[in-house]
Amino acid sequence: MGAPDIIARFAAVVDAHSGREEMNVDNDISLSQTRAYKQLAKQRLEELEGDGFAARGQQRQISEAYWKAESNTWELVERLYKLRAQAQAEAQDDDMSDGGSERALAARTDHVAVQELMGRSNELTEYVEVRRWLEETAPEFQAVETRKGYLFYTRRSIAGRGVKDSRTVTEADPDAPSRQRRELAPEDAEYSAGLVRTLYEYVRRGRVNNAIELCVESDEAWRAATLKGSLIWRDPELEPSDIPGSRPPHTAGNINRALWKHACAALAADEANDAYERALYAALSGRVDEVALVCDGWDDYLWAHVNALIEAHVDQAIADSPLLYTPAQTADLGNVPSRYAPVSHLSQVIDALASHDSPNLRHAAADPFRRLQSAIIIDKFPAYLDDYAQHLSTAEPTDTDADAGLLRVVVHIALFLRRLGFALPPDAVAAVLDVYIGLLTSERRDLVAVYVAHLPPNCQTEAYAQFLCGINDPAPVRVQLLVLAATHGLDVDAIAKRTAQLVLEKYAAHWPSTAPYVLAEPIEPTSDAESEQIRAIEWITAFPRLYDYALIEVCNLGRQLLLCGRTNAAAKLFNSLPDDFVQPEWVAKTKPDSVSPASGTPDSFANVSLPGDVSYVHEYIQMLSLCDAYHYYSTWAEVMCKRPADSASQLSSRMQAQCLEWKKTAVQTTNHATFMFRNRLIDLDWLSPQALGIAANPSSDNSQTSRLEDLSRLRGLYIPETVFRLHSILFDSRSILPQNIEQSLNLAQLVADESLGIYHQLAKSNVAYPRGRLTAFLGLMRRSAFEILRIQQLSQPDKPPLLADSTPASVGRTTA
Repeated sequence: MGAPDIIARFAAVVDAHSGREEMNVDNDISLSQTRAYKQLAKQRLEELEGDGFAARGQQRQISEAYWKAESNTWELVERLYKLRAQAQAEAQDDDMSDGGSERALAARTDHVAVQELMGRSNELTEYVEVRRWLEETAPEFQAVETRKGYLFYTRRSIAGRGVKDSRTVTEADPDAPSRQRRELAPEDAEYSAGLVRTLYEYVRRGRVNNAIELCVESDEAWRAATLKGSLIWRDPELEPSDIPGSRPPHTAGNINRALWKHACAALAADEANDAYERALYAALSGRVDEVALVCDGWDDYLWAHVNALIEAHVDQAIADSPLLYTPAQTADLGNVPSRYAPVSHLSQVIDALASHDSPNLRHAAADPFRRLQSAIIIDKFPAYLDDYAQHLSTAEPTDTDADAGLLRVVVHIALFLRRLGFALPPDAVAAVLDVYIGLLTSERRDLVAVYVAHLPPNCQTEAYAQFLCGINDPAPVRVQLLVLAATHGLDVDAIAKRTAQLVLEKYAAHWPSTAPYVLAEPIEPTSDAESEQIRAIEWITAFPRLYDYALIEVCNLGRQLLLCGRTNAAAKLFNSLPDDFVQPEWVAKTKPDSVSPASGTPDSFANVSLPGDVSYVHEYIQMLSLCDAYHYYSTWAEVMCKRPADSASQLSSRMQAQCLEWKKTAVQTTNHATFMFRNRLIDLDWLSPQALGIAANPSSDNSQTSRLEDLSRLRGLYIPETVFRLHSILFDSRSILPQNIEQSLNLAQLVADESLGIYHQLAKSNVAYPRGRLTAFLGLMRRSAFEILRIQQLSQPDKPPLLADSTPASVGRTTA
């Protein structure tokens, strides 16, 4: 289970819990999420530990340490926030029980006093849970083996010694070494050192019962008795029935626990004793000094302080409680001094560890997971989240697994706590989510929608649109990303629109107010910028319900492409649209006879959705017609260039067949090209406001004003070009369609037609033709006229020669 797998599995947990209603702490729904996270981290750790490789490289050790830290962190979150959620729910409960106040006046056992303190103090309950967490997550250790026979070698030495040895004790009782200032037999001394260390390690892990059992099994019952002194006194006959936990069958615990703890503290302070024996009794009595001597790391130090803090609270609760007995007095015994000042809150301990004299401890406290765990322990996660979000905003991007892993953990803790009802800074949550989403965009794009759905509603559309802007995959892949967004409750329509808008706005500044006009060839490739804008339109054509909106954006982009002469790019844009893009109701709406006089809408489409401005339908159709016509012009020109040679006086039958076939194709191509240029462009008064059905003088709509200006510029550029190309089609096809030469001259009447106003466009100056193209058009008419006269002369050789021979052949080819 590598990094992508763990990311996907965490996302699956988030997704599985996103659809649930408000979490309920009582039925444990809230904890299933953190348990799932903890289980995933443990699985990853187990995989690393059991991968079958004997060699433990540095990278593997780092990975194991990371997953151990993450697993422990999820354990801590589960423990503490279960308590905090329960406390939060209880605080909102107005039905409070009065039984506690009556019991406060009654005498009780030490156990009852401590339990009541735990019930009153959420803080102390959390401290106990932190101690358990530190105990249960402590690393494994090798326990000493059990050995029967108390001080076997020492007793044998005492009984069988012939020569007196001043170094060995002469009596085999527990106090003999300290009383006689002598040593045990070497074998017993070695085992005793291993035993007390094992006992300390058991206590460090909260396994006092295991320590007692080891003492008993090793025939050191006296030591077991000293350990049992830590148990709090209780009597089932004197305790209320509602006290939590199991009830012992008889009286248990230490009724003089204060006296016992004083003795433990004195034993721990005695430097003559073994270091781990001192630490053992220091831990049992709630001292830090001697425990600190054997601490290996941050966890051990924190446990020592938490343990001491809890013991201080327990001692105070017992001392303040009305008791059923008179305990042994310890006032006259004095206090065993400690160099650690009492603390009232764990935040003081955390701060002290962060500024400890030991460089190793300071370094451990600065570990990212330690800082996160510290914030969770002292209930400062919101402040930590603020700091972490600020750190992410200024940190350099990194690719290390640890940094990415910590980010993943923080994100999922934040989502979990927010869902649980805890107040978190919304800006910080959004900031860490943004960074995590950015990480997913390069690793697991299919999971981005899962987390975008957890951003504030007003940020979701923008965040997902920004993500989609960087996707250049084929259209099916991009559509699937939109489908995933819908699956997770995102506004897909708004996202698609915003994505297209962002891409188009990126290049909006590239369209100058006076665009350079260079007419492109149909086969010329599109630029990267043009291709990206065309792909942007695909976001809003992914679903038919967006076609109305897409129509307007298609027209806007097509208009800008044509203003630059990029008919090839405009054609690619129109060809990229879905086959069903032009809706039947749009076409029906554009037909004059399909509109009902009463309603103003087509009778057969009275209940369908139509574009808000039908003029865009007309504009789209007419721009598409232009691209089709110009593309077909290239096809016509290619056919005309393939005319077979006819210079030979006699052609073979095969050549004659080729000529006939070409002529047939050329006639069909010429007629169709003529139809496209004349009927679909010129006769329709291409892109005029009247042809589109829009007002020539809009009121105060800036966008409509800009649109009309663009349409006017397009007419000035393409209507003259269309007339010139139509003339070329008619004039150059005169040999196969003789009537076309006369039609080419008749274009003069078409241009002069006031209803179309084509002559205005020919006379108008533009960026491509500053002097206009009317003069060039007159040259074309002159050429057609002379050609007609020349043909007439050839057909009537008896008439005088024409002046056509003196006219340069280039007259009719002027293009301004």
